[in-house]
Amino acid sequence: MPDPEDFLTEWQRRVEQQTTQTTELSRRMQHVRASASAHGGEVEVTVDHSGGLAGLELSERALRLSPGELSRAILETSRRAQAQLASRMNELVTDIYGEGSDTAGFIGSAYAETFPPPPEDEEESTRRDRL
Repeated sequence: MPDPEDFLTEWQRRVEQQTTQTTELSRRMQHVRASASAHGGEVEVTVDHSGGLAGLELSERALRLSPGELSRAILETSRRAQAQLASRMNELVTDIYGEGSDTAGFIGSAYAETFPPPPEDEEESTRRDRL
């Protein structure tokens, strides 16, 4: 029969380890940003750790676009930056919790589902994978 004292000591060690990892993850997540540029270079978007807009740069080319074209370029570029964010967050949680960790898998999957690659990037990625 397992010693209750050993069980409690091991349980406390695991709780402390999880707390340390979670604190480190939270601290590092606050600093993660991702940027993407429009394919034509008209727009550059930076998103913060939550996927929210943290920066927007418009080139001279952007000023020659119609309002509809500009808004589409901004939205598409934002989605690409968010997809990069999901990838960076997956790397971050894997670095902290380890490959194959349930916690890393859960957090990585949540970001990937929330910020999937835009359809054109998925097609481009699939095309590159086949080459």
